[in-house]
Amino acid sequence: MDKTDKLYAFAMERKIVTSDELAQFAENIFGKNYQYLYIKYLRRLMADGRLKRVRRGTYAAVNIYEKQRPPPDKYLIGAKLRGTYYLGYHTALELHGSAYSAYNSCYVAAPDNMKFRPFKYDNLSFKSVVTRNLKTEIHTLKYLGQDIHISSPSRTFVECVYRPDLCGGYEEAVKSLDGLGGTTAKGILASLALYKKDSLYRAVGYFLEWMIKNSPYYGHIRDGDLEKICSSIGKKPTYLMKCKKTKIIERWNIYVPKNFEEMFLGVR
Repeated sequence: MDKTDKLYAFAMERKIVTSDELAQFAENIFGKNYQYLYIKYLRRLMADGRLKRVRRGTYAAVNIYEKQRPPPDKYLIGAKLRGTYYLGYHTALELHGSAYSAYNSCYVAAPDNMKFRPFKYDNLSFKSVVTRNLKTEIHTLKYLGQDIHISSPSRTFVECVYRPDLCGGYEEAVKSLDGLGGTTAKGILASLALYKKDSLYRAVGYFLEWMIKNSPYYGHIRDGDLEKICSSIGKKPTYLMKCKKTKIIERWNIYVPKNFEEMFLGVR
């Protein structure tokens, strides 16, 4: 096996490789730097179709021996776009195995100084979401032999309620959250504390109470846990969303669309 083949084998093992990983490989195997590797070998691999540039500093290995080539793995791509990150929102729902629908998008939460412009690659779309906290309720998942960071079920629940637009809208979010296992009252409260938004406490309480009544995955959440969330809401009513016909949910002091819960019927 020559050096080009060694590099290709390394890329195939990782599936998605970054310039940092390649630089370490070049130093360990060739005793050279990344620039030498790029000029001498990476260009050759890209020219013959064995390696494709996803974006600057990120490459996807292509199995040239397969006739039916699978699409590049969006989770590995998303996990390697930034050094400090986590995969969240609908992407986290997918990784937790509860997403109601399959999406071609990948949401990467990262600090403001690490955000990137949305881009597309091979029918996949990638978008960064700015976040201030990358420690609370963030789990490390072993995926295809590599570590990737994702929001915990509890933080995923809260953030899907907070940003349903990043989860396919309320209907997709609710139908996905209905099958989400692993949430904890402690984790949900910790995730809510990151935002400290009165309206979010109300919305999460409202959806969580519905899940407790209707989904087998939330039976461990007690009414006392809901009361802890309820104790953080104000007296003035708020709206879940703008619409003409609404009804008030007394416990959470929040207005929701009058026929809002009809969209949940498809869950059962």
